[in-house]
Formats: sequence, C-alpha cells, structure tokens
Amino acid sequence: MGYHFFYPNEDKFLMRFANPVKTGSYFQYVCLSFLTIKTPGMRKFIMLSSLFFFSMAGYSQFVIFGAKAGVNFATVTGNALDDKSMHPSFHVGGLANFFLNDNFTIQPEVLYSGKGFKSSDQTYKFGYIDIPVLVQYKTPSGFFVEAGPQVGFLISAKVNSTDIKENMKSTDFSWVGGLGYKSAMGIGASARYDFGYTNVSEFGTLKNKTIMVSVFYTFGSNSQE
Repeated sequence: MGYHFFYPNEDKFLMRFANPVKTGSYFQYVCLSFLTIKTPGMRKFIMLSSLFFFSMAGYSQFVIFGAKAGVNFATVTGNALDDKSMHPSFHVGGLANFFLNDNFTIQPEVLYSGKGFKSSDQTYKFGYIDIPVLVQYKTPSGFFVEAGPQVGFLISAKVNSTDIKENMKSTDFSWVGGLGYKSAMGIGASARYDFGYTNVSEFGTLKNKTIMVSVFYTFGSNSQE
C-alpha cells in the first residue's frame, strides 16, 4: 500500500496550495470525509488537523508533497508481559513539506505503521494509522533534525493469528524525534524514534516504542532548492 501524489501541472499545483482562497475543492473533500467518521475523538482530531493544514498552506512560502517507506523495529515497555523482544515490521505513506523559510519546515505525514513485539513463542502485531506533525531544521548541506507529536489510530491487533483488537485502546499518542538527509533532487533517508507515552492496553501496561528507518522522495524539490 502506498500513497502517490500527482498533478499534471506542477506550477498550478503549487499555486493552488499556496493560495487558501483557491482550496475549495480540497475543503469540500475534507468535509465529505469528515461526515463519514463516527468516532468523536477522531472527528475532532481531523477537524483540528484540517484547520492546521489550511492555515499552513496560507502562511508557508512553498508546499510540496512526497512518499516514504521503510522498516520498523518495534517493541513495548510495561508490565503486561515478560520477556519482550523486538518485532520487525514496516511503514509506508505520504508527507507534505510546508516551507516556513530556508531552514525551517513543518512536515505532517500520514503513515501505515506496523508495531508490536515478541514474547516467548508469540508474536504481537499492531497496525496503526500514524499522523505525526514534525518541525524540521535543515542545514544548507541537506542534513536535518526533526521532532514533534504524533497520534496513532489502531486498525488491527493480533497475537499470532488471533484478533485481540478489543483488548487494545484505539488511540496512541507519542513523541517523535530523528535526523536525516535530503538531496537537492528530493531523494532522502531518515531515522527516527517513536516514543509512545500512553498505555495502549486495556489490561496491564503497554507502551509502544519504535525505531523507524525510511527512504523518501518529494515531488518538485528541484524548483524549491
């Protein structure tokens, strides 16, 4: 599963997102999507996120989009189970870059992210839709550091092949920090640590901890660099 952003004319695409007056069709799409969401907490989050994105589109100097994918090295902390070890998985999704100036960028993302852990002969697999909103500081050489909050929505939870989603909480909040490199052509790589600070289990305590290594590509980077 991946996210692909495409627009036939890049200049018109960038102008449309840089001018909040011309974002009507995107606003209509968000409204229609909002009406289909039945969970109050998620509806509130989507509403606040949409306001944030439209505000950023109006105040940022430049907006580009991209895609990313990579590997996860996931585990948990807490007292729910003993003998916990790392579970390898993956993430994939899309991102946006709102350029505030030559050094600072706001980068929201929407990712599918596999998490979980191993305990004895059992493998716990959790699937989340993660939405981080990161502040990036980029150096002229292309290296950057990033940090920010993240909310995750649980979409699946299994022990081996047994569904345990009803034993898990639906939302996970975490802090994310990392570093990376992005070339002038828009190709880059990054590593980050996803530090979950809320309990995601209905029984005992489990907190997600994930190391993420990614490769990414942003469309239209040449015209911004």
